[in-house]
Amino acid sequence: MRKKILFIIPSLTGGGAEKVLIDILQNMDYSLYEVTLCVKWRTGPYLKDIPSKVTLCSVHGNNNLKFEKAWNFFKKIHFFYVLRKLSLYGIFHSLFYKSVFRALLKDDEFDTVISFMEGESVKFHSYIMDKAPRHISWIHTDLKKNHWSLDFFFSCRKEFEAYRQMTKIICVSEDARRSFISLYPRLTNNAEVVYNPIDRSKIIRDSVVENVTKRKFTICMVGRLNEQKRYDRALEVVRKLKDYKYDIELWVLGEGEMRSILKQTVKDLHIEDMVVFLGFRKSPYSYMKSADLYLNTSDAEGFSLALCEAFCLGIPAVCTKTTGPKELIGQSGGGLLTENDADSIFCAIQQMIDDKTLRNECAMKALSYSERFDIANTMQQIYQII
Repeated sequence: MRKKILFIIPSLTGGGAEKVLIDILQNMDYSLYEVTLCVKWRTGPYLKDIPSKVTLCSVHGNNNLKFEKAWNFFKKIHFFYVLRKLSLYGIFHSLFYKSVFRALLKDDEFDTVISFMEGESVKFHSYIMDKAPRHISWIHTDLKKNHWSLDFFFSCRKEFEAYRQMTKIICVSEDARRSFISLYPRLTNNAEVVYNPIDRSKIIRDSVVENVTKRKFTICMVGRLNEQKRYDRALEVVRKLKDYKYDIELWVLGEGEMRSILKQTVKDLHIEDMVVFLGFRKSPYSYMKSADLYLNTSDAEGFSLALCEAFCLGIPAVCTKTTGPKELIGQSGGGLLTENDADSIFCAIQQMIDDKTLRNECAMKALSYSERFDIANTMQQIYQII
């Protein structure tokens, strides 16, 4: 008999965790597992990539007219604003969404429930602990540096209580695990590391699908346009490169809430001729392969899927010292690590541009390191856990 697995994630928008989940679902052995995916919002570019054998259910966009009418009513009267002012959002979330989420799953029972992100996924997961004997939660970031998930719990104690009920807590890197257990040391024995699955052969195949040409030395960045990624810092570096007469171009591959702000920053810094916003692309590999350098300027990371993808394409990297990149570049030598400030990032990029030998050495080490990425082995680890 196949094991019944439930994955929970807010949506399938264009982020790293969402991409990792799709990779897992596309490589699952459906002769062994019956999989349900539950999302809060039925949105995102990865919806079309869900395998046909996966059952998809959603809180919003599930043709539940009674619920949607209630939701729209609350929005119209600014209900959420009032609740936040009164610090009652957590109570509302528990009462309102718990009833809806449990009604959505009805009498379903599972062998394993998996909250595949921090924050709201774990909150939803905590509502249905009676639905399975085994519970797993994924940690994709450095929660000590970026404890964004508290927006849904309002205190470490409440978040700890949710994680304490999990059978296993899966961290995507050693640093992510160290960060998590520094917050919750009583959960040390529950937390273990499983690296994200990287389909190296597919990345290499997809990198030649589009014919992309560059005009000059090109730096690429890949990821959601949000505050954590610190694209503003990258734009400041581009301005410094222009001041020092470097003729470069920055390609930004991604979408997010910071897009309009970042485009205005480009205008304010007078670097319109050096920055290109290419939007979100499910397969950015042709652009990455054509670039000379991969750049990550984040304040916090977990594993950095995009960095691994750059390694698969033999692209050297410059990254801030965050969880994931610190581990990957430290082990591989496939790039340079910098402090979390524009001057340090500028110096590292300047070094890469000026020293072609260094750039080539990092590229070779990155490509060599990527040979250890084996999606079959990672899937076996995941099967053992679930």
